[in-house]
Parts: sequence; C-alpha cells; structure tokens
Amino acid sequence: MIKNLLAIALCAFALGANAEDLGVKSQTFSPDRDAREQIKDILRQKEKSGELAAFWNDYRNKSVNGIKNPAPLGIPSNYGFSAQGFNLKYIISQDYKDEKGNVVVPKGTVVEPLKRTPLTVGLIFIDGRDQRQVDYAIAAGKREPLKIVLVAGSPYDLRVKYKDADWNGSPTIPFYFDQKKMIINQFNRLYRINIDKVPAKLTQRGTQLWVEFGMSN
Repeated sequence: MIKNLLAIALCAFALGANAEDLGVKSQTFSPDRDAREQIKDILRQKEKSGELAAFWNDYRNKSVNGIKNPAPLGIPSNYGFSAQGFNLKYIISQDYKDEKGNVVVPKGTVVEPLKRTPLTVGLIFIDGRDQRQVDYAIAAGKREPLKIVLVAGSPYDLRVKYKDADWNGSPTIPFYFDQKKMIINQFNRLYRINIDKVPAKLTQRGTQLWVEFGMSN
C-alpha cells in the first residue's frame, strides 16, 4: 500500500516538474498593412512636400516641349536639283482570305495605288529650321496643292508664325512633322523611294510618282 502511494506521489511530482512554462520558441510578427494603403501613404507624403506636383509639372513640360519641338530626323539638306519618276506598284506576297477561307486577293497580285487612288495633294519635305526651305515650300504650295512636312524644326512655331498667311483659301499654313519617319519609311519599304535629303517634293504626274530633290528655279 505504501509502495503504491509512493509511486503515485513520484508520478505527480514528475508531471508537475514537466509542466513548467517553456516560453515562446519563435518570434511573432504583426500582419503587414495593405500594400495599397502603404502606397497611398507615400503619395500623401510626396503631395504634402510638393514633390508630386513638381514631378507632374516637369512631366507635362517635357511632353509639351516634345510635341512643339520634336527631335530632328537626321536628314541632311542639299539644294542641288534632281528629279525622277517612279511607277508605283507592289506585289502581294501571300494569299489574303476572308472569314470563310475564300481567297479574296491571291498571291502575286500587282497593286498600283496611283491608279486606284490618285495623289491629289503632294508632299514636300523640308528642314523647318532653314528659312530658305520654308520660303521655297510656301511658294511651291501656292502654285500647286502641297502638304509641308518637316524633318526638323518646330511645326508649332511655324504655324504660329504663319497663322495669318493665305494658304489656298485657308487663313493659316498647316505644317506637319513626320513622326518617327513613318511617311518616309513607308515610301522606302513599299516602293524603294529613299528620301535621304531635303527639300524633297513628291507629286503625281500621270501614272508616276514624281520626286524632285533640291530646289528648282
């Protein structure tokens, strides 16, 4: 009997000893705030300091300046006159099909755009920083319908400068800019016409596209 009581007492003592507080074994963290709220806090701080307004003002000024003063395309000027006629045509390189799989334009079809859509208004490419070229383009545009396309210079400044000029019934002269050489590259890609110097005037004569480089008398 005594032995049994002693065994129970020893077990109880052992259990009590093993039940001590062992503490926390790993570090705990509070959950992070929502990322959107953190971003909002940063923006509020930048707005309060004026940094955000300064950023947007700088961005707006650079964007407006880029529109008013686009980067030159790097095309040189050459006043020496030369002219050449081109028969515009290109060949379809693959079959074009409709939604039902029917061939609507077969491979090998020859397309002659000037026969389908005549060029009623020509193009003259100039360096808008060169007043001599500007004067030449304006004089040419009063003799025949032309659009003046810049490869350098500010179309905005020129429009302001000639806002009261008479231009084929219009009270101002519309100057354009060949953004990223889109027009020049299209002529080169489709017809192998390389506008590699200015002034360069493109007009239709009969079934040909007539290209004049330099300045004629």
